[in-house]
Parts: sequence; structure tokens; C-alpha cells
Amino acid sequence: MQVEFDLEQRFNIAPTQMVAVVSEKAEGGQTTRRLEPVKWGLVPFWVKDIKTFKPFFNTRVETIAEKPSFKAAFTRRRCIIPCDGFYEWKKTEDGKVPMFITLKDGGTFGMAGIYETWSSPDGGDLTTCSIITVPANDFMSDIHDRMPAILRREDEDFWLNPMEVNNEQLLKVLKPYADSQMKAHPVSSMVNSPRTDSVRLIEECSIEQALEKPVSATRAKAAAKKREKDMGDAGQLKLF
Repeated sequence: MQVEFDLEQRFNIAPTQMVAVVSEKAEGGQTTRRLEPVKWGLVPFWVKDIKTFKPFFNTRVETIAEKPSFKAAFTRRRCIIPCDGFYEWKKTEDGKVPMFITLKDGGTFGMAGIYETWSSPDGGDLTTCSIITVPANDFMSDIHDRMPAILRREDEDFWLNPMEVNNEQLLKVLKPYADSQMKAHPVSSMVNSPRTDSVRLIEECSIEQALEKPVSATRAKAAAKKREKDMGDAGQLKLF
């Protein structure tokens, strides 16, 4: 497999940012598998004005083979987005709780996706992708009613094969993942900010901590200065 960029650990990838994508392309009678950076948010090749077009971050399996925005990519341009976990927000009476969902074995897995390359009038190309979603399994339904289409290992080669164009067979591999192999835990609300990217985001915390609003860097700095001032004042003895 050709690797087109330097991999780095990421803990908070948001829509419109670059994600690592595995694809397989047929060139000169041979197929080549690549791992390359692609912008998250599908822009179909036929879009005229990219500035006013709202990209598709997710694509529902129920309509992927029918809607003009997806059906060509579904048949010819499929990909896998590798990861070892994803976030979803669970609704509670006290607010939305960010949850980190992984596999019980802690291993990497692949989410099914599609990709497109949009060409600008000046000749530049932009490759974008969308993650396919399916109805939630029993485990995920307690958190959200949808989930990414996680591919089973035995289906990955079939999914990537650009010569496979049987939509009926392709749809069969897009189904909810096994409940027994998944786990989840609450994480800090710091994940709500796309600017925050730290291993701390995936650390388990209590529901109460997950509901706490994160303190901005500016507020944290001001609070630190106030503590310093208070400590300084406390160092002076006052009789009255």
C-alpha cells in the first residue's frame, strides 16, 4: 500500500478537516491501494460553486445507491476511514454527554466511506469523503439512533475493490456492527471544541465531569492571575 503522507496521532477530527483514507484505484490494468489525506465533507464532482455548496459529512445507507449526490461514488469510489474510536453525544435530562466509542479489543477498525474529486475551473483538484451511517445496533441505540458503518475485516477487500460494481452485494456489507464487540465511556466536554486535540479527550470521566463546560484558555489565564493576586494578599498580615 502506498502511503501518501506522514501519519500523526489525532484525537479530535472535525468535519472539514483532513482525515486518513484508504482507497483502491485501477490504473493500467492494475489496482493500487493508497493511504492519503482527504477532506471530510463530500463535494460531488458536478458541483458548480463550491463556496455555496454544503458538503455531506455523513451519508445514510438507505439512500446511498439512489441519490445523485452519492450513487456514482458508491459504485466506483469507495474508501475506508481507519480509526480506533469515534465520538457521539448522548442526550440526558441534564444535557448532551460526549461518549467515546471503541471496540472491546482496543484495535483499529475501518468505517466505510465514499470519496469524490472535484475539479475547480482553474484546474485544481479537491478530494473529499463522507462516512456512511447505518441504523444503530442495540448497544449504540442507548447513545444515538445512528452509527458509522464499521466494516468487518473479511469485507474490507471486497468493499475497496474498484472492479466490484454490484450495488446489491455492496449494500449487504453495510450493516450495524456486533453489539458484543463494542464499548463506550463518557469523556470531557473539551471535545466539543475542534481546536482541542489531546489524548486527554479520550480519557474516561464521570457523567458530571462530562457535562461541565470547559474553561477557555483566556478564562483559565484570568483565574490563574486572580489566584496569584489572592495568594499575594494573603501573605500580608492585616490587623483590621
